[in-house]
Amino acid sequence: MVKAELLKWYASIETDKMPRYIEISDANESQIFLNGCWQNVIYVWSILFDGKNWKYVETDSDKGYVFDFKSFCSENEAVEYAKDILNKKLLASKGNSKFEMLQRYIQQKYGYSDKRASSMLNQMKLYDDIFEEFFNYARIGKFCKKDKTQTQVCGYTAETLHRDYNLSPLGAYNYLVYLKEDPNNALTDLKAGLPRK
Repeated sequence: MVKAELLKWYASIETDKMPRYIEISDANESQIFLNGCWQNVIYVWSILFDGKNWKYVETDSDKGYVFDFKSFCSENEAVEYAKDILNKKLLASKGNSKFEMLQRYIQQKYGYSDKRASSMLNQMKLYDDIFEEFFNYARIGKFCKKDKTQTQVCGYTAETLHRDYNLSPLGAYNYLVYLKEDPNNALTDLKAGLPRK
């Protein structure tokens, strides 16, 4: 996906509670450069190329301070990051149940059908700690629950499974469920079958 496709997608969604997109010429970790000067602009986002790197920037809804600033080597990386962040905000703005929000997240992020996403979540929902941590991951992109703790099963966390094995975040949380339900086979499969990164 390129910037033009991202902007087309963003224009097609309901952005009532979302940050406004603006074109800017530069950004740093505290302000954006707009109309020839560094300034704070309330609740906006932008993606730009500064001649060397691609940048994603977003400001807060209170005073317009930059709170998310990332630099990327490629347009694709920047656009994927932006779409992921904006998708999470969109899901959160809909105000539905955690299950429904995660269902849409799985469909949009991983391309699964409604039925497949529901099936995965129904299994995950049996384990509150895993479900709550995955919900928090979908919201903020961090492998932890709201209280900053991580769910550990048989010595593994979703973060270690994601980092050390070739598992997506969703795959890592599903694997925690497998470890809870069938620890002997799950551990055997981990040791014998999953390719390491």
